[in-house]
Amino acid sequence: MQEILKQQSEKYLSRYPKIFFCHVPKCAGVSLSKAIYASVYPSVLKATKFAGHIDLKSSRVSAQLLDIDMMTARECQLISHLDASSMLYTNGHCIARPSVVSKYSQKWHFLTILRDPVDRFISEFVYNRYKESEWLKHDQDIEQYVDSDKGISAGLTYARYFSGINDSQQILANPDAAVEAAVANLRRFAVAGTLDDMPAWINQFNQRFNTKINIDSKNKSPNQGASSDITANSDVMSRIAQLCEIDSQIYQQLKAIKPAA
Repeated sequence: MQEILKQQSEKYLSRYPKIFFCHVPKCAGVSLSKAIYASVYPSVLKATKFAGHIDLKSSRVSAQLLDIDMMTARECQLISHLDASSMLYTNGHCIARPSVVSKYSQKWHFLTILRDPVDRFISEFVYNRYKESEWLKHDQDIEQYVDSDKGISAGLTYARYFSGINDSQQILANPDAAVEAAVANLRRFAVAGTLDDMPAWINQFNQRFNTKINIDSKNKSPNQGASSDITANSDVMSRIAQLCEIDSQIYQQLKAIKPAA
């Protein structure tokens, strides 16, 4: 009887695809992660071994106890999810390096969406500067931030997430290689697009999964006025554009990729 129930359960679950949504910070990921799950999976699978996320708290503890980078701790979580036969859906702020995507993309659908890098940079700065939560909160003004290590790293977010090169200085030393690796990796994604062409992303997603996704808006900026002050400062905007140059190349090349028919 137990074996029969197991077979029936496996047959029921086999109808659902395996999806990892790579949530790049400040790219509408909160809205999308909820919408993706709701449009593909039944709510009964929530909070079970079949659906998960990259957990912030445990990755922080792992980083502290093992003396490793927090993103490495998150990658370990991601791989454990991708390698679990029972897991159907996972998401979170975690890089998707080419070696991981290459290994698991036959069984898993990798999804992401990118935003104009300059807009993303400003949104992340304002969100972390003025949010109530203490996690990653800072008190720098924008002039200090653009010349800081955090600012340099923020400008290279797409390169760090998709090229397989974690270190910002290594990316800056060989930008062409970082762009080429990131774009080649994004081509392996089942659905990858840009926020400024959301209808195209939605169409890709709906066709891939034979569904109709409904996306709400979450995580509003805590200070819209601060964003306006930054965009009105031409010197700061020029510096931000310079910091985001490599990410902008990745972004523009992704926009040029035509989805498979």
